[in-house]
Amino acid sequence: MAERGAVVSGAFRTHVSRPGADTVLFCFPHAGGAASFFGPWAEEAPAHVEVHAAQYPGREDRFGAPPVAGIGQLADILADEVGQVRGRRVILFGHSMGALVAYEVARRLEAVDAPVSRLVVSAMGAPHKVAGTFARLDGLPSAMAELRRLGGTDNAILGAPGFLEFLAPTFKADSDLVAEYRHAHDGRLDSTPVDVYLGEFDPGLRRSEIEYWAELATSVKITIFTGDHFYLTPQRAEVIASALRPAVV
Repeated sequence: MAERGAVVSGAFRTHVSRPGADTVLFCFPHAGGAASFFGPWAEEAPAHVEVHAAQYPGREDRFGAPPVAGIGQLADILADEVGQVRGRRVILFGHSMGALVAYEVARRLEAVDAPVSRLVVSAMGAPHKVAGTFARLDGLPSAMAELRRLGGTDNAILGAPGFLEFLAPTFKADSDLVAEYRHAHDGRLDSTPVDVYLGEFDPGLRRSEIEYWAELATSVKITIFTGDHFYLTPQRAEVIASALRPAVV
């Protein structure tokens, strides 16, 4: 039986608890995003799937938590928790910045001979190609401009009093983590099937850029969805179904 209401477990939040589920979908938010972004996923996922969303430091119920030194440190923490799941199918889904985090988690688990069933990376180029290509944002105005460019946040909300002060610092801090990210030379995934998702009209990413994921894994499948950087919001049901389908290696 499903139990609703956010459950706190380390760095993950479970909005709908399904203890008997045979599949666990771990979700990793975008820059500035929080676990609540995947709340609707927990509601809409099939009964055999339990959705856990990462709650990065500095947002929602972890607002006062100290920041991490980098994506690698964040992945260390999250991989330890994901690795505690036994006897269930484990899928990782990361969007934008979350794709880098999910990839690093998958890499750490494969290194200890505990690969996940599937890694799904969304709206992010291959780590070995994007590392070092993102510039740090100059300040809050730059963060606001980037939020508008990427979409995913209603303009009325962006213009609400106090919203800039609330979201932009977190978004900038996350974006700086991406800018500082560097890829490890031993980062190939030999036992983890990888699915790469892209919004057809993503303003900052082309299909040619995501095709480089094929250099990092033995099994890679690319899927293009209609939409922009946040295509996964209007097409949530289709994205969830695609992420949960049986892996073809």
